Amino acid sequence: MPAYQSKDDYAISTYMFEHEPLDAALEAIARQGFSQVELWGDTVHLDPRAMPNTSLIGMQLKDLRLHAHALHTPFRNFPVFVDEQEGRCWRERLWKQSLDIASELHIPIAVIHAMNRREYNYGYDQLEYLKEMLAELSRYAQRRGVKLALENIPSGLPTSGEVLCTLVEQRKLFGEVPELYWCLDIGHVTITSNDMRGEIDACLDRLVTLHIHNNDGQHDIHDLPDTGVIDWPRWFNYLREKGYAGQFVMELACGVNPFDRLSVLSDLFSGVQG
Repeated sequence: MPAYQSKDDYAISTYMFEHEPLDAALEAIARQGFSQVELWGDTVHLDPRAMPNTSLIGMQLKDLRLHAHALHTPFRNFPVFVDEQEGRCWRERLWKQSLDIASELHIPIAVIHAMNRREYNYGYDQLEYLKEMLAELSRYAQRRGVKLALENIPSGLPTSGEVLCTLVEQRKLFGEVPELYWCLDIGHVTITSNDMRGEIDACLDRLVTLHIHNNDGQHDIHDLPDTGVIDWPRWFNYLREKGYAGQFVMELACGVNPFDRLSVLSDLFSGVQG
């Protein structure tokens, strides 16, 4: 089927290997014939808090002939702050450090969960701050040759006044920020609005990357793309017909053994050579 005709259509997120050293993850990805990666920067790998050796990582990517499609910025395991203002400053500084890393490694896209995680939830009464923050980060990224892509995510807490993080809503709220781009996570769609067509159509003009995985429609389990309620080949075709020409990022949970899981994913491209 067209969705699995070429591995060149996809990047592999090192999220699948978040409990493994980055060099082992990159070697496995290259060994399976993939040439694009999204580098996980949340707690491990390219998180500034992990103090990554960017020179060494750059050499590994070059030696393995891997292209870094995107970097996923941190969103978990933040410290407890004295007050909200301290938390805001700390998060913005961390995200800017991530953008510096992306620029240093010539990674063209940085994905961000900018709101509504358990560590930092925002309501509609804080929209002014959110707009200012996203505008500042987007301009900071642009000056460094990076596109900041805001992702659609499920709510972090069951708070009635929380900003809804679908791309339909985020486009309406933050679409006026000219340097801001979009990352569509198809697995998150099924457990929020369940409006895949609406989410795609809302962001196509500035859609620069997608996260591909599957689930049962209720839990964010990041399963293989052909295991779950999402008809991925249908949406692959729809996106290509609509003019999206970029990469799709396989963002799978590690499972029991991430190396075996990658092999199973690779088998979907039976007979494909690159």
